[in-house]
Amino acid sequence: MAEQAIEPLLSELRNVVEQADPIPGHVVAAAKAAFSWRTIDAELAELAADSMLSGAGTRAADAARLLTFQAGAVEIEVEVADTGATRRLTGQLVPPSAAAVSVRWADGSLDAQADDLGRFTVEAVPAGTVRIAITRPDDSRTVVTSWVSI
Repeated sequence: MAEQAIEPLLSELRNVVEQADPIPGHVVAAAKAAFSWRTIDAELAELAADSMLSGAGTRAADAARLLTFQAGAVEIEVEVADTGATRRLTGQLVPPSAAAVSVRWADGSLDAQADDLGRFTVEAVPAGTVRIAITRPDDSRTVVTSWVSI
């Protein structure tokens, strides 16, 4: 009962503090950057190939973009399809295996599961800068791609 009486007071106090002394944007950005250190032990998968940057052939304006990331013996192949304001990511893990997949961006993330053949799809990813984290059930480390603009 006492908590119900205190909650409105705490809410009002929170509003007063936010208006009187808001958190500066650079402090929020630094806090988000520090939060990224929680995956410092993850293996980084670097961008190895990008069809948008390759000079091989002419790419149609509506063709899907193909990205390949590598970390040691692990490859993450991703097709990026433009669906308006969002993107659809269809991927393949090499070597193939089931895994938890997380597509992350500055203000959020979407999770999916790769099947036993290493295939996954993530819908409605906002256009912008993203990275992909892969965690296989038989591996204690997470593989995280470099940031890429889609």
